[in-house]
Amino acid sequence: MTEPANVIERVERESVLLTRVGSRSYALPLAGVVECFRPLSVEAVAGAPPFLLGLSVVRGEPVPVVDLAVLMGNGGVPPGRYVLARLGERRVALAVEEVVGVCKLDADVLRDLPPLLRSADAEAVTAVGVRDDQLLFLLRPARVVPDDLWRTLAPGRGQA
Repeated sequence: MTEPANVIERVERESVLLTRVGSRSYALPLAGVVECFRPLSVEAVAGAPPFLLGLSVVRGEPVPVVDLAVLMGNGGVPPGRYVLARLGERRVALAVEEVVGVCKLDADVLRDLPPLLRSADAEAVTAVGVRDDQLLFLLRPARVVPDDLWRTLAPGRGQA
């Protein structure tokens, strides 16, 4: 049975924030992102896991700063931007090397991309889960963007 010609195919698209850390690219769900900005000063926290840079004061509130490079096993990449994200009533800043921009990806394409946490340092993910399950909830839908798809997602194009 064929579909009527007047049926319009609706493709679900999700807005993501494209970021880079070292040689890896990541798509973070835009729904959880509050803002992006240059790195602020950070106060180290004694006994913190290696992926936690410390606390930074953002808009008058102390916010934990998570180094995505360390969490993903790419240590040594200096952050160039912070991505402020919502964790329920709290906020967390993700330190990334670069924020490339916002684009929309087909929901099917996004679901097929490898999860960010799959390539993360296993000990770091365990440490995140022990300390903050809401942070895991934020990172779980994030995806690794392979190089071939990355090349098609130049800022402003986002047509994948």
